Amino acid sequence: MISILPVFADGTVELTEEELTFIEEHPVITLGIDPSFVPFEFIDINGEYSGLANDYIRLLSGKTGLNMVTVTGLTWSEAYEEAVEGKIDVLPCISITGNRETYFLFSEPYYQFERVIIMRKDSLIQSYKDLSGTPIAIQKNSSHQGFIEAYEDIKPHFYDSVEDALLAVAEGKEEAFVGNLATSSYMITSLGLTELKYVVFESEETNTLHFAVHKDMPLLKSIIDKGLNQITEAEKIEIHNKWIGLQETVDYTGIIRAILVIVSIFVVIFGVSFYWILRLRHEIKKRIQTEEELRLAKLEAEKANEVKSNFLARMSHEIRTPLNAITGLSYLLQNSDLDKTQKSHLDKIRHAGSIMLSIINDILDFSKIEAGMVEIEHEPFDLDEVIKNVFNIVSYRVEEKGLHFTFVKGPEVPNYFIGDSKRIAQVLLNIVNNAVKFTETGEISLTVSLLGYMKNQYQIVFEISDTGIGMSKDHMEHLFEPFTQEDASISRVYGGTGLGLSIVKNLTEMMKGTILVDSDLGEGTTFKLQLELQIDEEKALEVLNNVEHLKNVKTLVLDKDINTLGLIREYLKGFGIDTEFTSSKDQFMVLLESTESKKVKPYDLVIIDEETIGSEFDVQTFLKTNHALKLIFVKTINSM
Repeated sequence: MISILPVFADGTVELTEEELTFIEEHPVITLGIDPSFVPFEFIDINGEYSGLANDYIRLLSGKTGLNMVTVTGLTWSEAYEEAVEGKIDVLPCISITGNRETYFLFSEPYYQFERVIIMRKDSLIQSYKDLSGTPIAIQKNSSHQGFIEAYEDIKPHFYDSVEDALLAVAEGKEEAFVGNLATSSYMITSLGLTELKYVVFESEETNTLHFAVHKDMPLLKSIIDKGLNQITEAEKIEIHNKWIGLQETVDYTGIIRAILVIVSIFVVIFGVSFYWILRLRHEIKKRIQTEEELRLAKLEAEKANEVKSNFLARMSHEIRTPLNAITGLSYLLQNSDLDKTQKSHLDKIRHAGSIMLSIINDILDFSKIEAGMVEIEHEPFDLDEVIKNVFNIVSYRVEEKGLHFTFVKGPEVPNYFIGDSKRIAQVLLNIVNNAVKFTETGEISLTVSLLGYMKNQYQIVFEISDTGIGMSKDHMEHLFEPFTQEDASISRVYGGTGLGLSIVKNLTEMMKGTILVDSDLGEGTTFKLQLELQIDEEKALEVLNNVEHLKNVKTLVLDKDINTLGLIREYLKGFGIDTEFTSSKDQFMVLLESTESKKVKPYDLVIIDEETIGSEFDVQTFLKTNHALKLIFVKTINSM
């Protein structure tokens, strides 16, 4: 006869040889979880498994030696189905139903919970008897599904999550929802559903949580039961207070009475000392209370801010979808046969829709930035293309207001960089749009210059100036704070959310840039945006090779605007092009005719301002009679 001594996992749980062999053969036990069964089990904001069940799992693993690993990335319905199919070993936080006993072996219960009915505050439901013939919401594959199926007169509608079910009740799509009190209370607070209330679901059944083990693993159930039996009452109470219960306040009544008796005896001797002791105690208690109130207020503010951000993001997305449809259909309708009145009304609809879409986009961007959901891309882009797109968007409003727009880009500034072109365009567009909005007469200018560079990192400065209403010094101090404008009249006259420049500031800092502002009330504003961009060396080398072919291009430019001639001169100089300039139409014709002599090299490129040359100038005839020209580029240079 062979005597076998008891074997322990860690000195706590006694396991048989057969159970130890099972643990060796199953080094990993997989757990299927509900990612939103708060506070029993859920995936927290850090992406980690947490909750009451997780604390029991940790104790269980330590006492038995089981290596229990959660399977994430699945909904509760998906986790449940995989457990039924045997792809997952254990469901750690589940109640017993008749249907589930077909597939699983259930451990001893380790926690009791309260089942409740959630309904709107104006509902007349007072108990489960009032649910007869009423459509109610139930989470799919939850214990409540099996429980409700026993009541044939109750009509359940199934939802994938508690959140979806509660929203359906709040929106009036369902009359009520049956779930557990702890999870429902947490989700109601998180979603801000203040219009809901609950009553306890009165029944003779005790609601308990268990570990559900696939029927093929009876040894695993046995090991789990042994581990649960070793969890002490003190450990259970600690877990309950952490996730469900409130820590009890220590009762000092007896101590205070004893102290008062002693003080009454020695009141004469210790009177003065006792006075100061009481006063000091009061101050300490008051400070502790104040600190606790501040801590709770901070938690409430953070929770409210999170709820607000989630609400704004969801609301903005929901509004933007139909609004895009309205503006899109308005554009299509505008191209159909309409009378003047209808076109006028349609123009107003499109304009109002564009303004509202801009506001919604600001709110959505701000919510994403607050939630940390914005990522900066690093992709090759053409800076000229970015600026051109900005021009295309603002040109209509510039022309509509009769403003003069000038753009200057230093010839030393490269065209091709690596960065987030969409965010750069968004920042520039926000600032330029502001300049147009607050400028009624005068001009707006955009200047792009090179501050310096080191290796392949270039410091690029974008300077946007306007002759608009300007700002006071006090307002500039709060310029980049959200929801702020100079005063209420600005919001009424010019519109907007007050989020644009806050978004600009955040995006600029995310791109490791800086933004400065200089303004005088009534005299205009200047923004300076500085970004460090990595040059696209491959594309820059390709451009440099192409520039070599331009050095022998003989060019003639005609434009009556001296400022425009200066800009063109700087650009062509940057390419090393040999250029002649004139602002006189007569002199322009003389220079062209001089090339008819075979001794004079003809012009390879001619740039003509249409306004200077006149509408009577026939380009096609000119090309036919001046055979010496290889290329003519005709361009109108205007305020843009």
